[in-house]
Amino acid sequence: MLLEPLHHALRALRHDWRTTIVSAGLLAVTIGAVMAIFAIVDAVLLRPLPFVDQDRVAVIWQRDDRRALPIIEVTYRDMEDWRTRSRSFAHLAVVGSVTWSLDLVDRAEPAQADLAAVSASFFPVVGTRPQAGRWLSPADDTGTRPGAAVISHGLWQRHFGSDPAVVGRAVPMKLSADRPPVPVEIVGIMPPAFDFPRGADIWVPAAPLLRTFAGTGPGEPEATLTWLGVFYAVGRLHPGLDVDSATRELTQVSRTRDRKGGPEPAQHVVLRPIADYLLGPAAPVLRTLLAGAVLMLLIACANVAGLQVSRASRHERGLAIRAALGASQRRLAGQVLAETLLLTVLALTGAVAVAGATLAVLLWLAPGTVPRVEDVALLDGRVLLFGAVAALLTAGLSGLWPVLVARRVDALSVLAHGGSVASDPRGRRVQRAVVVGQIAVALALLFGTTLFLRTVRGLDRTVLGFEPDGLTAIVVAPATDDIDRANAFYEALVTRARALPGVAAAAAASARPLSGPIGWDNPPVFPGQAADGPRAWGLNPTLNFVTVSPGYFETMGTRVVRGRAFAAADAFTSPGVAVVSESAARRLWPGQEALGQRLREVTYRTTEKGPPTGWQTVVGVVEDVRHRGLNDLRLDLYVPAVQSQNRPGHLMVRTRGEPGGLVASVRAAARAIDPKATVGEAVTMRTVVDAESAPWRFLMRVFVAFAILAATLAGVGLAAVITLAVAARGRELAIRAALGADAGRLRWLVLREALALTGVGVGIGLIAAIALGRSVAPVLIGVRPDDPLALGAVAALAALAGLASAWLPARQAARTDPLAALRVE
Repeated sequence: MLLEPLHHALRALRHDWRTTIVSAGLLAVTIGAVMAIFAIVDAVLLRPLPFVDQDRVAVIWQRDDRRALPIIEVTYRDMEDWRTRSRSFAHLAVVGSVTWSLDLVDRAEPAQADLAAVSASFFPVVGTRPQAGRWLSPADDTGTRPGAAVISHGLWQRHFGSDPAVVGRAVPMKLSADRPPVPVEIVGIMPPAFDFPRGADIWVPAAPLLRTFAGTGPGEPEATLTWLGVFYAVGRLHPGLDVDSATRELTQVSRTRDRKGGPEPAQHVVLRPIADYLLGPAAPVLRTLLAGAVLMLLIACANVAGLQVSRASRHERGLAIRAALGASQRRLAGQVLAETLLLTVLALTGAVAVAGATLAVLLWLAPGTVPRVEDVALLDGRVLLFGAVAALLTAGLSGLWPVLVARRVDALSVLAHGGSVASDPRGRRVQRAVVVGQIAVALALLFGTTLFLRTVRGLDRTVLGFEPDGLTAIVVAPATDDIDRANAFYEALVTRARALPGVAAAAAASARPLSGPIGWDNPPVFPGQAADGPRAWGLNPTLNFVTVSPGYFETMGTRVVRGRAFAAADAFTSPGVAVVSESAARRLWPGQEALGQRLREVTYRTTEKGPPTGWQTVVGVVEDVRHRGLNDLRLDLYVPAVQSQNRPGHLMVRTRGEPGGLVASVRAAARAIDPKATVGEAVTMRTVVDAESAPWRFLMRVFVAFAILAATLAGVGLAAVITLAVAARGRELAIRAALGADAGRLRWLVLREALALTGVGVGIGLIAAIALGRSVAPVLIGVRPDDPLALGAVAALAALAGLASAWLPARQAARTDPLAALRVE
């Protein structure tokens, strides 16, 4: 009994093999795509982060809209003040907004490790227990140098060979190139999953670290804790409190704080749940993709159901004869359900291959900034369970409508009067609604694709302010804390680098472009204002500050718009000079010529004793440079390195061809000048630029793939609806042809319904497209989320696609044989 429906189903599928291939292919592609997307979403979004009660953990920084500063780092004293005066948090801590590095010198060849400066309360905030040893304690936060550290699981394996005896061992560490090694006790090892801040190898107490680098004057170590804003705060909310109420409380506390000569408070305190902070724009985009993939699976089910009904309409006499010979409605429905089950099994064999290929492509395209992407796996219990559930639902949904149609077969009507299952009005209404939804979804995804295409084109046209091709940035640090000796080192290194084979130009700078949202932000002082820099913090725009050596703009390929670049004559003993970007010139001196204007930034270094009182004169204006990000344009101020208390940290080298052995040559040159000099990370700026644009290119490609799939589903669905409509109106069309209706008239009768369905789908799709645009607005660059040009283009494209999908059924209707009606009668 069980084999008979399967036998009939298999014979029916083989007989109508074209429809079988189309149906199985649609299900295989959509089930596979959904499984691949779910594998990514599950690993990145759904699995809990390695934090205890992660919904109660928030990351905190400050924002100042007045000075166009979306991120202002907090000081150590900010955190302490919030911890004392707020009532929203069970624990508050700081974590370095940038990851420094240190050298482990317990072996002959030093090893570099990325360092995260945190307060001892950091670990109680996140709640993650070490796999061995202990957390940092409040006692570790005291003293003038770090005496304890917690290391990552990766560093424990990589450098210490997974030796459990390393806990409690004092390891000599060099906190900076210009300081002697100090013994630091390793007190704990974190578990493998813990990676916050991302890439950190070792966590050391922040306050002792800041005191290590503070000046030696009275009170200077503690003043560093008040002034130096290089942290984010992290807090664990009390149960029952939300982020909004905590934000309001911290903002009020910050505004009423007695700064005691410190910086003016920012306008707003910003709190973000730690999951939102770590995932960034990836979270809403991945959720949108998963929702779209599930929706397309439902649409594919409806399409397959429609194709099955279409198959039934072509073989309705066979069903009617079986019913007339005594087959029950249950048996007929069982045959149709068996067909759907066989289709689903056939589709699943292809879905696994599609899922694997799709996942491999998505992971290859995914930027490295997506957290936990390395944990994505298709052969995972949760992913396979999701695929099994999806397959069962697919079988049920795909077979529901055909089963209902089969149960309503009227043998007498079909055999005696030519009735058709295709003429069932309720079924046709359902399928029309499905097709309208398909068109709407396809249009929305096409619109999203257009937005990301235009964003990527905008990125390609973005004026970087420098030429990335042939440009390499190398981190170099001399082993000295004397600013004059450091400047002499860089001057000699630049000279040697320019003499290397294949090098066209070289210069030194405090930071390379596109180094992230965190950098040196200093407000200048202008003539007529108070002499002390702190007061300018609340009065003047904040500038992105870069110290450079002569030849920097030539090396970078940055155009000097007016005036001149720095020269060797701009020495320490020479009058102070500065170069500003075009945006800074317009903002600081609107309607005036920037050349010849005077200012003073807080690191200005002169021959005077004590705080400088001289002025720096603007001698040049250069084009804007994207220092913080492709979508983050700042007001730039450049000063000669020899006239600043901030020394360079990067060597920028332009080569005539591939860099090849450039790093080894630079290392040899640096060691020849200073045997203890450190040569760290080297990166080509083309790689940096490509990495910056990678997230948008990834989103564009994913949306393109989904838009093509959605458009295909919509086209197949519309064609199936029109085919059923032609089958239902077969007698009417034949009679019209017999009465003299020409082919064009018959074709128009069919196309009119297709155009009506397409028009409704386009209307709904435009509304969905605008909603989609708003949901992805945070990751768009240079394009409106409701861009009218893109909306018009995708609406026209959807209309043309709908017309093309209906053209073949319309042509078949136009070829209706007028004698068919007479034969039926």
